[in-house]
Amino acid sequence: MKKIHTGFTLIEVIFVLIILGIVSSISSSIIVQVYENYITQNALYKVTTKTELIANQIVNRLTYRIQGTTIAKDPDKSGFIENTDWIMLKNIPKFDNNFTTIEWIGYDNDSLTSQENPGWSGVTDYTTATINSVYTPASHLNNVATIMSNLSGGKVDLSNTNPATVIFSQKTEYYRTGMPYSPTCMGLIDTNDVNCTFRVGHNGDTNLTFVDGKHKIVTERYKLAWSAYALVPEDEAPIGDGLYNLYLYYNYQPWNHEGYRSGTKKLMGRNISVFKFTENGGVIQFKLCASENIGETYNISTCKEKAIIR
Repeated sequence: MKKIHTGFTLIEVIFVLIILGIVSSISSSIIVQVYENYITQNALYKVTTKTELIANQIVNRLTYRIQGTTIAKDPDKSGFIENTDWIMLKNIPKFDNNFTTIEWIGYDNDSLTSQENPGWSGVTDYTTATINSVYTPASHLNNVATIMSNLSGGKVDLSNTNPATVIFSQKTEYYRTGMPYSPTCMGLIDTNDVNCTFRVGHNGDTNLTFVDGKHKIVTERYKLAWSAYALVPEDEAPIGDGLYNLYLYYNYQPWNHEGYRSGTKKLMGRNISVFKFTENGGVIQFKLCASENIGETYNISTCKEKAIIR
């Protein structure tokens, strides 16, 4: 009877080992590729989501800017000098890399829209206005005072000691000397020059009282504000990597001679590579780019562009 061999020959074993080696090398390559794709897609999702959230926050803030107060500054200069260290957004040079900070006064949308009836109506009976007060019908200034106090941590409560500011609308003159409205007289350039913002408290629900006895031209429309705002890029460690953090400064009052460094500082986003903005016909456009590290010195970036129409 013939003997049956049940084992493998050496050649068969070698072939099996070769095939297993080929399969394992292909499998490991696929696994590495799948993992790399996962890392890339995860980083892209994170940075895209982060950039979208930051851009939406910027849009929300700038939507309530007071027209004519929005300016760009060079944060590297020790002081802000007219026509040198600040510029109107519409005048920013196309390839400028110096005016990277944007600053503005925002009207008080919170108390305007937080209840069924507006907190402040935005209209005045200018025919009866005096140097000391103005009547603003259909307003609920007691509620406004409470909301402002809560939002500002007590810095602004519509009292004579903690006033808000009122900026009258649609006028080319801000008081009897005939000077034009400009950021230069709103405390945004020189904190000592606040001639075209008027500090106000309240007397009851419908009367704004002027804290300073400045002569002024009162118009039928106005904006009420309790804070200015600034978006400031700050280069932090590791310095020189081309990335920076973007901060929002708020809860500071230029009409009380405060610059943005006196305000509350909030981190908007890390690893920002581009923050550019301009204005054309009253429409602000900005571009925001952020990066996410995917290992060693490799980064993945994404950008968002937004237009803010009023």
